[in-house]
Amino acid sequence: MWTTLAPLVGVLLGGFMSMLAQRSAGRALERGEARRSVRELAEARRNERLTHLIEFLSAVQEAERVAVDRYHHNLTDEQWQGRARQVLDRVWVTQKTIHVLCASEVSEAARSLAFAVQEVIRKGPEDPGDPQDEKVWAHIHPSRQAFLDLVRDQLS
Repeated sequence: MWTTLAPLVGVLLGGFMSMLAQRSAGRALERGEARRSVRELAEARRNERLTHLIEFLSAVQEAERVAVDRYHHNLTDEQWQGRARQVLDRVWVTQKTIHVLCASEVSEAARSLAFAVQEVIRKGPEDPGDPQDEKVWAHIHPSRQAFLDLVRDQLS
């Protein structure tokens, strides 16, 4: 009886061990896939945020050009006014997108930069002396620098 039972116990034990090994390997594979999926999602979100941050910076750069055109090149015609409204709309829409996608600190820094750009377009630089282009950039510089520094830290 032991001679027929011993191989059966060996087969059952071997099958059980094989099942445990496969199950363990399957779980390890699932955990690895889950980690990979989380990394890919995080990378996709980072890339999405980066795209919108660059779009915001592009809008801010265009707004700086609008302010320089107004206060350095003395443009005030209807075409300039339409361009100013359009670029400020773009700045604010991209800032709101940053508010949705990024950390609150980044959103606040973007908001401060948007307000600085809006203010310099509407009111001009604080110092009316020449050269006005440098005064426009000096007005925007502190909030732009704070935004860029914060974004760099967030993306690192």
